[in-house]
Amino acid sequence: MNKLQLFAAIATMGICTYGCNTKPSKVSGANDINTEKTTPTSVKTFDNDLIMQSALDGKIEVVKDALSKGFNANTTDPNKRTPLMLAAYNGHNEIVKLLIDNGADVNLTDNVNRTALMFASTGLFAPTVTTLLEAGSKPNMIDSEQNWTAAMMAASEGQLEVLKVLVAHGADLKMLDIDGESSLDFANSNGHPAVAQYIKTQLK
Repeated sequence: MNKLQLFAAIATMGICTYGCNTKPSKVSGANDINTEKTTPTSVKTFDNDLIMQSALDGKIEVVKDALSKGFNANTTDPNKRTPLMLAAYNGHNEIVKLLIDNGADVNLTDNVNRTALMFASTGLFAPTVTTLLEAGSKPNMIDSEQNWTAAMMAASEGQLEVLKVLVAHGADLKMLDIDGESSLDFANSNGHPAVAQYIKTQLK
């Protein structure tokens, strides 16, 4: 697989404003997903789509209100994504902490075995990655499609600080995907020399 297309492949997981058909792209600003301007600021009943969208958009009061009324933090959407995965994807660390404090399982996987840690590792979200790892996220889990790890995703996106956090918590940079490529290959393929150099120093 062309690693320049890595995030496009991740985007096919369907993270999207609920009810729309478009997919985000990291290249064009994946963290700027449009939201409905009429989204209410509180939750009276468990409208799962609203709560999931609020986690994705960083609307912490909606999520907090739902949790206070008994909303299950491990609720999943049709693709088995949880509010934690969606909040992690956009680096909403306070929502991530809130969900974890309310019982969110950091190692749940979606329908292609990707975790909240993998979602967070694609962006400039070292604090969120740290939160997840300190809460028990397993750094070397692989997805069921490409055998990608969180470290591979960080390397592909040039997220050096995220990669450093992952390594400090036991990420194995020698792991290979189904094409026999490592995090170093991901960094090189996507033109991230600083990330590649860092990986080389860790492999000595």
